[in-house]
Amino acid sequence: MAGVEPMTSVTPLAMKKRRDVVNDGGKAADIVANAPVTEENFFVVPKVVE
Repeated sequence: MAGVEPMTSVTPLAMKKRRDVVNDGGKAADIVANAPVTEENFFVVPKVVE
């Protein structure tokens, strides 16, 4: 149809926006906290390829 704008919803919604900021996250310790084996905030996995 000509003259009809595409829509994503039947009600107009404004997108929630946030600033695009680069950071290191600061959560490395939290991320690996439940891993069985870690070393310096990295996951330690067995070697599977020779």
